[in-house]
Parts: sequence; structure tokens; C-alpha cells
Amino acid sequence: MERAPPVLVFALPAAICSAWTLYAGKDLNWDLLNYHYYLPYELLNGRLQQDFFAASAQSYLNPLGYVPFYAMLAAGWHSVLVSLVLALAHALSLSVLAVLAWRLFEHLPRADRSTMALLGAALGAASGVFWPMVGSSFLDPLLAPLVLGGVLLLVGDRHIALAGALLGAAAALKYSNAIYLLAALPLVTSLRRGLAFAGGAALALAMLAGPWLTALWREFGNPVFPLWNAWFRSPDALPVNLVSERFTPQALADALGFPLRMVALDRHLYSETFAPDLRLAALAAAALALPFASRAAAAGAPLGRMDARLLGFFGLALALWLMTSANARYGLALLLLAGLLLARLVERLLGGRAARIALATLLAVQASMTAVAAPARWFMAEPWSTRWLPYDAPARARNEPALYLSVEIQPMAVIAPFLHPASSFVNFRGQHSLPSDAMRLARLRERHGGRVRALGRRLELLDGRPAPAQVRFYDEALRRIELRVDPADCFTVAWRPERDDFVSRAANALSPTEPPAEPLSVVSCALVRAPRDPADAAREREISHVFERIEARCPRLFHGQTAVTEPFGRGWSRHYNGLDARLEAFGGRAFLHRYRTATVVDLGSMASWQQDAAVPTACAGS
Repeated sequence: MERAPPVLVFALPAAICSAWTLYAGKDLNWDLLNYHYYLPYELLNGRLQQDFFAASAQSYLNPLGYVPFYAMLAAGWHSVLVSLVLALAHALSLSVLAVLAWRLFEHLPRADRSTMALLGAALGAASGVFWPMVGSSFLDPLLAPLVLGGVLLLVGDRHIALAGALLGAAAALKYSNAIYLLAALPLVTSLRRGLAFAGGAALALAMLAGPWLTALWREFGNPVFPLWNAWFRSPDALPVNLVSERFTPQALADALGFPLRMVALDRHLYSETFAPDLRLAALAAAALALPFASRAAAAGAPLGRMDARLLGFFGLALALWLMTSANARYGLALLLLAGLLLARLVERLLGGRAARIALATLLAVQASMTAVAAPARWFMAEPWSTRWLPYDAPARARNEPALYLSVEIQPMAVIAPFLHPASSFVNFRGQHSLPSDAMRLARLRERHGGRVRALGRRLELLDGRPAPAQVRFYDEALRRIELRVDPADCFTVAWRPERDDFVSRAANALSPTEPPAEPLSVVSCALVRAPRDPADAAREREISHVFERIEARCPRLFHGQTAVTEPFGRGWSRHYNGLDARLEAFGGRAFLHRYRTATVVDLGSMASWQQDAAVPTACAGS
């Protein structure tokens, strides 16, 4: 079998990804500041008992896939070098895509085959989801080559055990990739091959996920803590199975219309960023036209066994993706395959020159949409500097251990490796807030005695003290555990990038990236005891009872979720991260605030819920 040209497969993707990451600037995505750097630190330093929800629920994801990034930074590598190494690894996705394209168009003469393979691979790469992650700490583009490599082997019916190992490794290192493992099962065509595939996948899962799952089971009684805790009942998390409905279609009509809606500039549909995409709509249209074209003797070559297997995998994986998350990053492998499959179907429908013109036009439109709408980086970026994370902690932070409590949605667990190694970190209030009587929190407070401090980006020092409004925010969040901020005892862990070295200057000459407006320094203030008003605690219990009744009587709104009751301004709230919603009590009424879509559901008066009156219209039938 003729091999694909090495330039198309390796050199071109590597060069493009390397150039892009230099242009896009040093990535500072939200998850990096939360858990990408913290997780391997937690793993390598055995901190399961020392910290508790330091990076919220993400603290307990499998950390193994982030170890290479952490190791490069911990070894002192220049940020440019680290990003280039990552970009080369991420370019392998395009390399595997190019090999798949070469195989799909093997029926064409060599010149036409090269052109169609290049167009197919380019259309696959033309996603506004892929490029903001190239050269970054995200795990998705690092694991996409494993998924695509496994699929390449399976559709070619070769090295089945290795295919299982690749897909199993992708699922072990990031659990959302399990959809690809399941979608690949129908491609295994015999019992012997099925056993080989299952054996390879099981071995990869056991080696790459087994030790971490065992550690979580031993520590918390739940191997996927805090997920599925309604089943495992770990005492260290609420007894619920966490859900994520941020992007998941809620009805069949929504799922069927999903490809058409992806064309729009909508950050709430499937991606946290703007990433309009016309390729899935075009692919759906081509697939619907295919049966009619086949009867009319379409111009291109009929679909072969490999085409059918790849389309079958894509269709099943797409359905599983829409059912489980519809999150753009989790569907990266699908978004890369979509353009390639589109090229093959258009070639079948139109053939020859007409197909090439149509695909080139589609590519130009999609690339233009991506260039105009999609950001260069996922969250924020800054100019290149010697260190990727140039935090400079004062001597007391490095020399004095303490228990650090964060109360923001962004816990900034990235700070942990820069402070005293005996310190502990807890995200008390955030995506998943903790009960005030959490046993592990109590043990950590006892371990650290009076050395308890707040930590966050919302604290900014002016003349050595935070603003009164910032102090009030923290005091409100911490009053459940009888602590308040001491504004006279604060310090800053400063963000101090160094950009005067030759490599940084050269890279920044190629990049238009400006320093971000958001603060990256983190402030810590001492916390002191503040006895709670018994009436306030009694009111919290009363509100909690009403909230529990609302959750139970409105299952279609809350989907079995529950949360911790917290002060919220002059009222109270429960935050459901998976639903992108807050249950709020203000002015004697209850509301479900879906903040991502800016909608508010009026749930009636608190008094009516206390009296067990009829449920409001919003809950009727649920």
C-alpha cells in the first residue's frame, strides 16, 4: 500500500502548529489556573489527605495526563520551549487525520489523491475548537491522536489490540473519551478480534487509571470521587450523581438541529468560546443527499468498507457525545473527523473538479469564520516569558505552613506548589461548596491550629489592605464556619513575568498578544474567629429545609441535584454547577436563576413552600 507523503503527514502539521502557538501567545486558560498544574503536584506529592477540594471537584480527576506539562515547568524549561513541545504533540492529530485522508481517497490517481487528502485534512483541522488549544496545557488535543490512531487501526482492520490500547489510554486519562471506546465496539467484527480489542483497552485502563481509582477508593470510598456519589455514598461529598447540562441537548429536536445551530455565533451551544462551524451541517446535508445520489449514479467512487466503518463510528460517537455532554473539547476527535468525512461524501456526490471547487469554497468560508470569530486562546493569554507561571511568593508564604481557604469559583489551586509544602488548600465555596460540618475540613483546621488564611484573586491590596467590599464578600462566604478576614495581615503572591531574555523577545516579536487585563496575582489574608449569630444559623437551617422541599417537588428542574445552602447578599442560595443555575431566596420568594442563559424561574413564595402548598406552575408536571 502506497504511503502518504511524509511532508503532508508530519512536517506540514508540525510547522503550522508550531508557528500558530508562537503567534497565539502563552496560554493561561481557566483550567490551568485551577487544576492542570495542581493535579500532578497533588499526585507526585501525595496530597489526597493534605488538601480537600483544592481545585473543586476537578481535584480528583486522573492527574497522569498532566504530568508531562508539570514536569517541563518544574524543570525550569522556557515557556516557549514547553509550548512548542506541546504543539508538536498536538500536531499528531493532524498527522493521523492526513493518513486517514490518504486512505479514504486511495481510489483516485496520485495527483488527485494528494489534492483531496490535503483538502480533507484541512477541512478536518478547520475547527475553532482545535486551534485555541494548540500548544496549551489542555489534555484534549494531547489525547485526540490516541483516539484517531485507534480509529485508523480499526477501520483498516489492523492491530486490533493496539487500537484497543490507544482508545483505552485516551479514556483512562480523560474519562469523557470513553464515548470513543464505546463507539468503536461495532467495528470489531469477530470474537477473536473483540477479545484482542477488549484486552488492549482493559490493560491500558488498568495501567493508566487503575492506581488513581484505587487511591480514591482507599481514601474516600469512591473510585471516581466525587462523581456518582449517590451510589458510592462517600461521607466526604453530597450523595448525588453530578450532572452536566451546560451544552447537552434537552430534546430530540434539539439534537437533530444541533449541526445547523453550530453555524451561529453562540457561545452557549457547545463551546465556552465562539467557534461557529458549518462543517457538521454540510456533512448532514451530504449524508441526506447520498441515497438519492447513489441511485442517480453520482460522479465519485462508491463508498467502500472503510468509508462505511468510519461513518458508522462517527455517527455512534456523535450520538454518545450529544447524549453525555456536547462539550466542544470533549468532542474534539469528532470535530476533526467531520471535515474529512465531509470531503469524502462531497467527492462521492460531485466527483473530480466540482468536488475540489466545492470543498475549497467550504474550507475558505469555514476558515474565515474561524479567523474572525474564534479567539486565539481559550480563556486568556499573555506575551511569552521565561517561566510559564512566574509567581513570586513572599518569604513568609514559602516558610510558614497554613491552611488556605478559597471562596471563589476560580480556586487558583495553581498557587499551591509555590507555597510551603506542608500547607493545605480547600475550596470552601465555589463550583461545589462544602458543608460547614465537613469532617475533613474540621481535621485540617485542627492540624493547622490558628494558621488559617483566605486566598483569592478578588482580594487586591491598596496600601497593604484589601478594599472593604472585598472583605465583606469573604466574610459573608466564611461566616458559616465562624471566620472573618483580618485585613491587617495580608500578603501578595505576585505575578512577575520576565520577558527580557532573547527567546521571549524573539517569540513576542512574532506575537501580537498583549498582557491580560485580568489580575493574575493572588492575595492571602489571615482569618480570625468570628462567632456566628445563633439566629443566622437557625435561619440557614430553615431555608435549607425549604430548598430541599423545592428540589424534591421539582425534579425536572433539578434532576436529582442538591447543594449547600449559603448566604447570598441579603438572601440565600444553592449553586448547581452542572445545571449552570442557582436556587435563590430573596424578598420572601424563591427563584431558579439560570445564569448562563439569563433566565429566571419564579418558584413562588417561601411561605407557600413552608406550608406545603400546591407547587407553582413552573414545577407542575415535574
